[in-house]
Amino acid sequence: MLNSVHLRNFKGFEEESIGLRQLTLLSGPNSSGKSSVIQALVLLRQIDWQRSPNTDHAELLPTGQFLSLGTGRDLLHEYAKTDVLSIGVGMDSGERREWIFDYLPTSGKLISKDVISREDLEFVRALPLTYLAAERWGPRTTYPYEDSEPEGSLGVLGQYTFRHLLDHGDDPVENLSLHHPQALGKGLLHQVAAWLGEISPGVKMDVQALKSVGLASAGFGFDRKGDVASRYYRPANVGFGLSYSISMIVALLCSTKKSLILLENPEAHLHPRGQSSLARLIVRASSLAQVIVETHSDHVMNGIRVAVKRRELSADQVAFHYLVRDGVTSRVQTPTLDSEGRLSFWPEGFFDQHDRDLAALVRRPGTKE
Repeated sequence: MLNSVHLRNFKGFEEESIGLRQLTLLSGPNSSGKSSVIQALVLLRQIDWQRSPNTDHAELLPTGQFLSLGTGRDLLHEYAKTDVLSIGVGMDSGERREWIFDYLPTSGKLISKDVISREDLEFVRALPLTYLAAERWGPRTTYPYEDSEPEGSLGVLGQYTFRHLLDHGDDPVENLSLHHPQALGKGLLHQVAAWLGEISPGVKMDVQALKSVGLASAGFGFDRKGDVASRYYRPANVGFGLSYSISMIVALLCSTKKSLILLENPEAHLHPRGQSSLARLIVRASSLAQVIVETHSDHVMNGIRVAVKRRELSADQVAFHYLVRDGVTSRVQTPTLDSEGRLSFWPEGFFDQHDRDLAALVRRPGTKE
């Protein structure tokens, strides 16, 4: 398991080390560096050993299969004192790896400073990484069902989720702690439907393959009182959150002990109950997999705290980071959790807006804030 990520001259970070746990939550104001932490890990999969002018070295591709971030200049810290950036990771075993790149202003490329070893190459290629970006696919009339993505991949945007359900819907969910008590079976499709029911009670799902044209279609129906059958509706005609969240549910249900799951804004388009339910699923997945979540949701954060209090996850398996811009660089504040889900301190701006608004509502007119 990764236990830290080290960033130097990377985007908003001058130099920072961020601790990682079984479940890591990244929060903070917009443009404070949350997504950059996740992007740094994803970019390790965009190190190209074939495109470097020197075949013993490698090129870090800001734009590639997973991310489109521009050129090397866009990744180099704006106020960097040197044209060198690095991404490093630490592991529970005590091992540490670091990839150092020179920025070449004339070409805009990032070329490895030292010769990259075959061992480093294999480490990056073997990262069991599942990344779902904030801008995921929502409702569509059809979804791709071609083989352009590797088998088992959901796609960065979740665009291959329904293909995965068609190919693996009957496969049992291996992690028993992820099994929903109301699911009709242990298979992936039954488990997905049950967890979707936490977001929209009574929802049913139908997935069809249109293999002749390389497409898949999906529909959603709803149980009615008296067992009156509901017809299935196109995704565009039901709640946006169903289509938007299904890729995250599938990714979490398919996680294994070796998985590294990176989720951006899992709460998007979900009402508070749905956000809290998704937090429960995230917690259960992190009993085996390593999960890193970027979120603005106090419901997700509090759902994790409740899980710690209920002993579903130990406090030392969780890391909460609050990122802020401090002048020209991003800084990290890390309150710790105790066994009751209480935080050691509340950084200014850390999920405190609800309390601020309530205080304003109960304040007597004419009194100072």
